[in-house]
Amino acid sequence: MSSYEFRQDVVEFFSVSEHDVFRLLQRAPHTYKRYEIDKKSGGKRLVAQPAKETKILQRYLMRVVFNDLPIHECATAYSSGSSVRKNAELHVVNPYISKFDFVDFFGSIKESDLILHFSRFLGGKVSEQSIKDIARVCCIQHKGRADHCLSIGAPSSPVLSNSIMYDFDEQVEAWCKERGITYSRYADDLTFSTSGKGVSAEIEPMIRGLLNDLPYPRLSLNDKKTLHLSKKVQRRVTGVILNNEGKLSLGRERKRKISSMIHRFSLGQLDEKDVFQLQGLLGFAEDVEPLFVSRMRGKYGIGVISALFQKRSEGRINKL
Repeated sequence: MSSYEFRQDVVEFFSVSEHDVFRLLQRAPHTYKRYEIDKKSGGKRLVAQPAKETKILQRYLMRVVFNDLPIHECATAYSSGSSVRKNAELHVVNPYISKFDFVDFFGSIKESDLILHFSRFLGGKVSEQSIKDIARVCCIQHKGRADHCLSIGAPSSPVLSNSIMYDFDEQVEAWCKERGITYSRYADDLTFSTSGKGVSAEIEPMIRGLLNDLPYPRLSLNDKKTLHLSKKVQRRVTGVILNNEGKLSLGRERKRKISSMIHRFSLGQLDEKDVFQLQGLLGFAEDVEPLFVSRMRGKYGIGVISALFQKRSEGRINKL
């Protein structure tokens, strides 16, 4: 059985010439539009979205190739049915939580790492040249860097970052199971929870040792974001508060913000940007604490909440 040939598949599926495909592959890492967004913790986050033709190729690969890549069950982001709620629920019953974060997660995953990963899990199914082409078309070339890497903003980056962490997730979960620790990874947010107080001290050395031994990717922990929490302080996992009654909560501050924004919307005082933000907050609230949304319907009226989401629908239609 012959191996999958990416270039030939693109030629046939998109009805383009071999020369055009070659040109697209060569240009792909250089076709990104960069912009910055504010971080919740302060500072700026660089987001880079590929040009339309590169984005089309990445999405095509997600349908025809990347479904064969492994993703561990401990990876709770980006996959079907995943949510911050489900990630937080895994830890809600445990009193002790440890949280870790990687430095420049997507930027640390290089084109060479993808080639190694594809060769391991797609070798025999996909030709060697196709593996190199696929890795290239999914990476960005940053100024001042010789290597290509994943970017925040590319449609293929989430699934590739999830899959390339498969070995890490598998080994971490095995270690945790032996010690009665619950582990989950939401993108670059690592969360561990346990009922035993002293166990947390063992986690960080294990992670550092594993990162040092893994052949790819080369990742390092962001020491500034390492946290060890207990019920004595507010415990938050991927933006969701775990209260001491074993339930998930939005938190008082976020509830007050949502209620205030709904009030302003009911008075016609909310601009379009804030309306979209409120819709996102309500969607998050519906997932995490649906009773709060029910109270908002009772307080402001079903008609106000319905009008809020109707505005989103109208906005989508107008963009079509």
